[in-house]
Amino acid sequence: MSLLRAVATAAAALALSGAWAQEVDYTLGASSALLVRGIALGNAKPALQAGVAVDTTDGWLAGVGIATLRPSTDQGWTTQLYARAGYAFRLDDDWSAQLAATHYAYPFDDYLRSFDRDEFGATLAWRDRVFGSVTALRQTTASPNGHRSGWAADLVLREPLGRAGGVSFALTAGLGHQDQQRRAGFSYDYGHVGLSGRIGSKVQVELSRVASDHRAREWFGAAADARWVGSLALGF
Repeated sequence: MSLLRAVATAAAALALSGAWAQEVDYTLGASSALLVRGIALGNAKPALQAGVAVDTTDGWLAGVGIATLRPSTDQGWTTQLYARAGYAFRLDDDWSAQLAATHYAYPFDDYLRSFDRDEFGATLAWRDRVFGSVTALRQTTASPNGHRSGWAADLVLREPLGRAGGVSFALTAGLGHQDQQRRAGFSYDYGHVGLSGRIGSKVQVELSRVASDHRAREWFGAAADARWVGSLALGF
């Protein structure tokens, strides 16, 4: 059984279990581009997304989702699938932590299939304002030298700005590093700054400027160009 199927089965079982204390959240969204650590997938074209998840600050969590994207201007739409399961810890009133395993798959596109991967991440958060994470990466496809593994580290800051007209605003900024030295012989840095707005508890919009360094541009070409990315998410 693949990790995707195993995690998806676990997510569905937990979400449907009567013993699960948290509500199931459903999300529909759209973004101007689908990015992975500063790199645009799907020819940097708009993407539609949908997901179902059970999240908590202290206990088991799980989710599955799908995104549609267009690999190139002369190809039709394809999909990204993901499944996630993990455990969240409430350490005290200010600090929390999370461990999670996620599998991403692109089953209908030969090029994007090279991005199929497993991620095993640990995150430490302070007051929903500072987030630090370290992630072990394992690509499904081995490189010519036989290696599949890499790692990434991220630091994200969130500063609430208050409310205006019923919208809660916040500034966000993040820096990250992805290391693929063993698998592909390179590593790169990426980051973003942005503004998010939340309307009630079910609607969120965000506009961010995303950029990667020259090593990413040398390796990924135009997919690593700096760009503005806007997104809208609706919760149910």
